[in-house]
Amino acid sequence: MDLGSSWVILICVVGALVALKRVLQRANWWLYEAKLGELQYALPPGDLGWPFIGNMWSFLKAFKSTDPDSFMRSITTRYGRCGIYKGFMFGKPSVFVTSPEACRRVLNDDEAFQPGWPKSTMELIGNKSFIGISYEEHKRLRRLTAAPVNGHEALLYM
Repeated sequence: MDLGSSWVILICVVGALVALKRVLQRANWWLYEAKLGELQYALPPGDLGWPFIGNMWSFLKAFKSTDPDSFMRSITTRYGRCGIYKGFMFGKPSVFVTSPEACRRVLNDDEAFQPGWPKSTMELIGNKSFIGISYEEHKRLRRLTAAPVNGHEALLYM
């Protein structure tokens, strides 16, 4: 093999790897967002990341570091300070909420935001936890916890 054909083979291999990387990076978008049609434009900014892995590597890297807030800081730097972002965590499309205004919206808007957790999270935390209770009980407790966020005083009994 001469030097010229070695370069052609190298360029083809690099080109194939770049193409494969782009296809894999778009796979979550094709799987979850493309089928939404017009509704996909209502989604918050963010990135679903790699297939099956999503944003978990960067989340775990930040979580194990001395600065766990670096994960959310990198998202707000990349997508602006809108307070709500999409991502892919624990094998499911997810939403991250970072500002008090967005938290109020999520806690008070029962029509648009329904409580739910990934199956893996439920297995880790258990069915008797706060996230495993009934919808009505969750709504009642959420109102109690949302009161301080909304500026109202909540009564606590001991």
